[in-house]
Amino acid sequence: MVWLSAFFSPTVYFLLLLLADRFHVPSPPEIFVASLFYLIPVAALLVCESVVWSSSMAVARKIGWMLFTLVAMLLQFGILLAIMITATGYAPTR
Repeated sequence: MVWLSAFFSPTVYFLLLLLADRFHVPSPPEIFVASLFYLIPVAALLVCESVVWSSSMAVARKIGWMLFTLVAMLLQFGILLAIMITATGYAPTR
């Protein structure tokens, strides 16, 4: 249960930001919001990896779950960034 809640915490944070914007809730400073956007996935990854490593599985299964967690978290973070880029219309220039 800890792994699952930590795994989805970046997505929940992103959805809460969208809800707060939609209902015009006053937000904290932008630097705080942005830093949390980058720190929450790192903290969630560390929590997920520590939960997997402290479990009573065989080492090969632990490594498999850790790799799965890393790839899934990177995919989740990439999708959230893609949604933000699409929503804001930001297109990097060369």
